[in-house]
Amino acid sequence: MLSVTYISVDSIQEGVGSSQILPLVKLLAVSGYCVSLVTCEKTHPTLELRREVSEYGINWVILKYGRNGFLGGLGRLARLTQRIPSGEVLHARSDIPAVAAAIRYPKARILWDVRSLWADQRRVIDSKGWNLVTFRMALLLEYIAARRSVGIVTLTHSVVPILESRHKKLPVFRDVIPTCTQLDRFLPSPMPQGELTCLLAGTFNDFYDLSLTKRILHELSNLCTLKVVWARPNESGTTALNVGETKVMSVPYFAMPDVIQDSHFGLVVCKSENLDALSAVAPTKVAEFLASGRPILVSKGIGDLDSIIEKYKVGVVLEPDYKESSLLEFIALLNDPEIHVRCRKSAEELFSMDEAFVKYTNLYQNISNHE
Repeated sequence: MLSVTYISVDSIQEGVGSSQILPLVKLLAVSGYCVSLVTCEKTHPTLELRREVSEYGINWVILKYGRNGFLGGLGRLARLTQRIPSGEVLHARSDIPAVAAAIRYPKARILWDVRSLWADQRRVIDSKGWNLVTFRMALLLEYIAARRSVGIVTLTHSVVPILESRHKKLPVFRDVIPTCTQLDRFLPSPMPQGELTCLLAGTFNDFYDLSLTKRILHELSNLCTLKVVWARPNESGTTALNVGETKVMSVPYFAMPDVIQDSHFGLVVCKSENLDALSAVAPTKVAEFLASGRPILVSKGIGDLDSIIEKYKVGVVLEPDYKESSLLEFIALLNDPEIHVRCRKSAEELFSMDEAFVKYTNLYQNISNHE
């Protein structure tokens, strides 16, 4: 079996890492791959987590995350460059890991896992140290990643034309693997009894449009009795969104399946002016809602969600100038007795961790055989 080194600046103790990275590397390990994992952790991992990773035979290199902002990103680049173990395939999650892999191993076979248009996204959500100069420097990292990688994975089909327009040369081997979820953990169920409950899940940064979220929730509450719950991750430094939430819960990732089942739908609203950055987005929470049989109400232009919702009839996409009729359409959708079945079907066909594993391992094989 191949040796694979998975490199990330994300912590596996937080939502993204625990939902996306850790399940994948565990699947690789139990399937016979020799796996090394490099992550940047904001807090020192517990002994229990370190033992869990070690029991799978994974070589876990734990680095300090450091501070936020552009200079913090450069610090992570430097630390990664010094500590990445060798592997027949280096799976680099985003731009900084890809560049670090290219610097440490100039002839390495790198899979560039494009989790976002990183330069564009950071300019939107992290103002500390980000300006036109640092934005262009970040674009240089994207250019290096595109030039030096053998394979590329994107979360969405929508972002591919943007990458093609930016880079004359993109990796030979390509696939689209959306944010995925463990379907055996997030299970479908009929709608709960009681008042209509909207679940706001996870962290909300400047990428999200909280003003529009507040307006939508206010207008929905005028049409029906509505309860709004925010399930915030333990690591979140924010304690209130001020969008009309009636309950705030601090929820560890392992408890999210039950929290979603107690809700009727999810709401995801992003700022429409960030169209290029939005094209690359596939929120983990969407996959988890759909896997749990819960429809979604979303703003237009988030990754591939417009086409997914149209195909599977699992939600409503709100135009920037949406009318009340769109909200009424969504309320009617919630009363459809088959809605949880369609939601689950969409997750099984699009967001399965097992299907993602097959796609990744096919890419690993192709990359390792590339001359």
